[in-house]
Amino acid sequence: MSLPRGTSRFPIVLLAALLVCCLATACTPKKRVARPAGGPPAASAPHNALPRADPGYLQWLEKQSMLGAAPELTARVSGTELIWRNSSTARRLRVLLEAAPNWLSLNPYTVSAGQPLFRALSGGGGLPDILPQAGLNGLFIAPTGERADIWNKRNQSSPGGENAASLHFDPALGTDADFEKLAQALEQLQIQTGGELPPANTGLGPDFMLQARRAARFNGLYAMIAVPQKDWELLPRLPDEWECLPLRPEAVAQLAGRGLLPEALARDSLPWATPGGWAATGEVRGADGQIRRWVYRYSGDPLRPTLLWQDPSGRARRIFSAAIIRHTGLQRQTLAGLRLEALMGLDAFSSAPAGAAEDAASPLLTPGLEALNETAQEVRRYGGWAMQDDVLPPSLTATVLDGAVDFTRDAVTPAAAAYALLSGDAAPLAALLRAAQAAGVDQSRLARGLHDWQAVDWRPLLDLPQGRELIRMAQHKAGGPPTALRLWTTPASLAARALGLKPSDAALSSAAAIADKNATLRQACLLLLSWRVGLPGLSFVSPQDLTGTLDLTQTTPDLPASLGLTPLWQENAAGPTPPAPLAFGPLNRQWADKQSFLHTVSRLLRARKETGLARGRLLAVFSGPPGCVAALSALPDGGHWLLATNFSAEKRTFSLTLPDGVTAGALRDILNPQAPALTQNGRSLKLDLDARQARHLLLGDPAANVFPSRQPGATP
Repeated sequence: MSLPRGTSRFPIVLLAALLVCCLATACTPKKRVARPAGGPPAASAPHNALPRADPGYLQWLEKQSMLGAAPELTARVSGTELIWRNSSTARRLRVLLEAAPNWLSLNPYTVSAGQPLFRALSGGGGLPDILPQAGLNGLFIAPTGERADIWNKRNQSSPGGENAASLHFDPALGTDADFEKLAQALEQLQIQTGGELPPANTGLGPDFMLQARRAARFNGLYAMIAVPQKDWELLPRLPDEWECLPLRPEAVAQLAGRGLLPEALARDSLPWATPGGWAATGEVRGADGQIRRWVYRYSGDPLRPTLLWQDPSGRARRIFSAAIIRHTGLQRQTLAGLRLEALMGLDAFSSAPAGAAEDAASPLLTPGLEALNETAQEVRRYGGWAMQDDVLPPSLTATVLDGAVDFTRDAVTPAAAAYALLSGDAAPLAALLRAAQAAGVDQSRLARGLHDWQAVDWRPLLDLPQGRELIRMAQHKAGGPPTALRLWTTPASLAARALGLKPSDAALSSAAAIADKNATLRQACLLLLSWRVGLPGLSFVSPQDLTGTLDLTQTTPDLPASLGLTPLWQENAAGPTPPAPLAFGPLNRQWADKQSFLHTVSRLLRARKETGLARGRLLAVFSGPPGCVAALSALPDGGHWLLATNFSAEKRTFSLTLPDGVTAGALRDILNPQAPALTQNGRSLKLDLDARQARHLLLGDPAANVFPSRQPGATP
């Protein structure tokens, strides 16, 4: 939605006089964009050219900013009946879990479509048409906000496009009209839509620049502090206003000693928090003519400043309110992803009172939990569902779910299953699942597989006693930096590493599906994917998962190996980054092959939709021979779903005893109904599992009614 473009509020004579002078220094976008009539050109000017920042340019910046878009969006709701249509506290989990348990998750910056994404998807035919047949009921596209790359003089892009600095769609994805056409087409197919709101650590864009220029409407938006000129010697020397750099620890300590910065933030004591700190701007000329230097809080990268939720002006909250109105109210997107981890612990550190019980959530997460709850309630108010999208420790899952969010990202299985595949040790996975059971975590409220196709985030393993050692071991086996907490790799490349395959060995065409190496890789990839689709909750799969996208063989420092372009449908990989090799082939070719990896996954997705597994309840976690772990879930309409897996490199026999009241009864292997080597005796069950294999079994009467005569790939 484009903001109305107005003329300057300043007298024309004054504006003309100001334009005679050289312009004040201003960050100039790298691409050509429209400016207000009579607005300033793009060039920068020295500080002494004007007594203050050019007012016409400031007005233009406001039109590009997130906060500048808020009044028009909030006016759609303020004083109307829209605010009363839905309850902000009502839980409607069953509605979404029944309608859309399985989602296709797209990162627009890692796929190629040959044209803007929204236009490609709404053009008819191809991918959208096969979604219902493949068992997919939702399309989650994120991120979609216009990126801050155009404001970045370092010419550095955020991996995966996560540095949004606007409420508007990135023009590279299409227009509002393109999205509306897509939404209408998906509605006819009964496909739900979803995406993410702007993160709490945005890109460095117009809003940040306006606050740094002391535009009155933007004060208090970011966690920024003006540093008196007498203290500038503590800041790094910078040649440009926006050449922002982190502060040295000694400088932070000295600024804290002078009372400018807090002595410590609670966030800095959290071992799992995204690394960040304080950074400094260059010399910025303000709207009042004064030159200031600022220090500000960032998360992940100095070009990702953090919003100040707790500022009394409430300006950061207004941005989220406007984003929710646009996303949930106007665009009618079902699912709203919340990325607020940067707010966790963004408060002055205060140790817990002596004798107080240890509670990881209490003071250390302020104001993050409050922001999650308030934002989630507002999403519900406009008829949507709120999902916490960040990687948080498993120990916090129950605390987050006690609040207003409907779903939270699965913090257990991605890292633990990846570790199990690399090491052959499934004990950490079993331990974390049992800890979640003991904490009373409702597994049906977990979002599984969200964003897990780009990297393995090992931080959830820190909840285990030997967590850091497990991470070092996993990184060593994967060939990654031993101290890193993240491994940039795709699921297929992770599986290839575990199997000892080279990229050239793994990148086999689908025509070679019978090749031993390809079959082994498919089985290992399905093993990883099974811990998303074989448990209750929302399940997310991506084109990278389904095509077997592999890491790039050659990368640049600013492009992780796992961000090569995957064809969205046909083999069309034209784009700004290199095409990635595919182990299983593009989706259109796989859809024509009933024995393809895509059809195998589709059978599982259709089964979890028909049995209601998403609404199920995790009953028991079983440990067996080395490398083996199984999970039993009760289905809402009777019967049970058993996921049995073997992460070891050897064939295993897994014997388990079902809980009281559960019998094998009628038993069916979803992927192989005629599978042999399955014996049962009352509550006892014995399974043969090949190396790195997952089996999905339906126990009880409903098993006979699931796909009684359907052929693989047939329309539900």
